[in-house]
Amino acid sequence: MAAALDTSFMEATETTPDDRYETIEGHLERDRETVLGLWRGNIGWQDQLDRMYDVFYLNCPYEKPLLQLLRHRASNEIVGTVGMGARAVLWRGSEQVVGCASHFVVRREHRSLKPAVALLRSLLETSLQRFPFVYGMSNERGGAVCKRAGLAVPTQLQRHVKPLRYRGYATRLLPGPLGRLGGSLLDSALAAGRQLGKPLRRTGLHAHWSDTIDPRMQQMWERSERGDGFSTVRTTSMLRWRFLDLPAIDRRFLLVAPAPGAPLLAWFVCETNVRAPRFMTVTDAWFAGGAHNADRRAIRELGRMGYAAGYDAIEMRLTAAPAALGAWRAEGFVTRGQQPFFVHGLDPREGDIGTTAHITDIEQDG
Repeated sequence: MAAALDTSFMEATETTPDDRYETIEGHLERDRETVLGLWRGNIGWQDQLDRMYDVFYLNCPYEKPLLQLLRHRASNEIVGTVGMGARAVLWRGSEQVVGCASHFVVRREHRSLKPAVALLRSLLETSLQRFPFVYGMSNERGGAVCKRAGLAVPTQLQRHVKPLRYRGYATRLLPGPLGRLGGSLLDSALAAGRQLGKPLRRTGLHAHWSDTIDPRMQQMWERSERGDGFSTVRTTSMLRWRFLDLPAIDRRFLLVAPAPGAPLLAWFVCETNVRAPRFMTVTDAWFAGGAHNADRRAIRELGRMGYAAGYDAIEMRLTAAPAALGAWRAEGFVTRGQQPFFVHGLDPREGDIGTTAHITDIEQDG
């Protein structure tokens, strides 16, 4: 889980150039160890940084990623880095390879707005020579740098949560014994009233876990209605690169079909939340009905299988069409936060990407 454009450490001050620093173009192979040194202690999977770098930058299945570095003139040291990966997406009915801003890090003693904005701006200028447009994600506090660097915010990536066991979930919201007691009482009341079991009972569909990418996943995506909005291309090669090659904890795929071996009705990419191991994170999902129609029965199977696996709650980051979001909400998912989705270089005449986007964690940098 990389810190995509995680610039929360910056303070918003004026953005006149800071001549103590300069930005330079990085070299993916030559500057590998320099970038890894900047990553250590700052982002992502600290025990798998080598793997993250090699998969994202050296083994990208699309165009060669870009790397921009920040140099401190007085010491001649590289003190910051930001990358631009390549992603195949659908936009306005056609497939395009666009840029995905990623892994923004500046050393603590050099963290101020001016050099950070300069670093990001230089990357954006270089990126638009290769990609038709670029996107990135940030937390709310990191928006100052991104906006000052020229990125727009057409939409937000929303986080949705469904509690499965209230005792475990309540302890995250209420202190100590109060959370345990309140959650236990609610679990008992729901179980006694058979309301907890109702959304977890079988739907008649066949759901099972897979540790590999099933060919039916791409087949279903290709048959489905994908619309004209922004969304990631979900081929087998893309799914393998994004979800098997990049790090995760207990990542596996829930496949839902009418019967064993039948064409899929839905699939879900699931993993254990690294910071909250009782949470199952759904990093991506797709339905036979496409971007606008989510199957409530399949979502119910997701809840049942998550409960059987011992999780206290399921979370998913999703921005989608109202009808698709409505199906998730009808199955008990509640919005619990959001993060900005930034875009740069998109011609306004091509339409508002925010009104039709279908975004999940698949768009993150891993």
